[in-house]
Amino acid sequence: MKARVIVPQKPLALAKGRLAAVLDPRTRATLSLTLLRGVCVTLRAAADVEGLVVMTLDPDIRARVAAWGVRTITDPAPGLNHALAEALVSFSTRSHGLLVLAGDLPFLRPADIAALLSARTPRGIGLAPSKDGAGTNALLLPPGILLRPAFGRGSLVAHRRQALALGLTVTEIARPGLAFDLDTPADFAAYLVAEGSTRGG
Repeated sequence: MKARVIVPQKPLALAKGRLAAVLDPRTRATLSLTLLRGVCVTLRAAADVEGLVVMTLDPDIRARVAAWGVRTITDPAPGLNHALAEALVSFSTRSHGLLVLAGDLPFLRPADIAALLSARTPRGIGLAPSKDGAGTNALLLPPGILLRPAFGRGSLVAHRRQALALGLTVTEIARPGLAFDLDTPADFAAYLVAEGSTRGG
């Protein structure tokens, strides 16, 4: 299935707040941009992604993303889920699926995107759980199907419940590249170890 992708991104001043104990604000902003760029590069390398936008209020992020050759849109409404709901309506088509993907997935690879897109059904959604099993790192909607985004605490259950209430099937795609979102100091330590191993190898 071909898909259009929306990657929501917090303003740099608010990025990676849970890492405040180990990283200063400037380093957190740099890390956030590094993660976002990696996700964008992966999406552009993935087959069947036809349309990628980063949704953000931050003009500095919009400038950086534009320099990477990626489109941006300004959050069309206050609050992440309200903004995504409006953006999904704007990007909805009968020929493309819609994918909302987290921008902080350091180990994401094109094969993860391919697995996600291949798992969809005409009357079903795809969910990629976060590593704790509670959050949603990716929400895939088939062409012509819209769901109210419910990102935040307990989002996986909320998305699953809403889909089932609408008579939709739910497929969960559990892959390390989709599950590992970098949020906590423990995540950052694991990320540094993995990066060191990659460079050392």
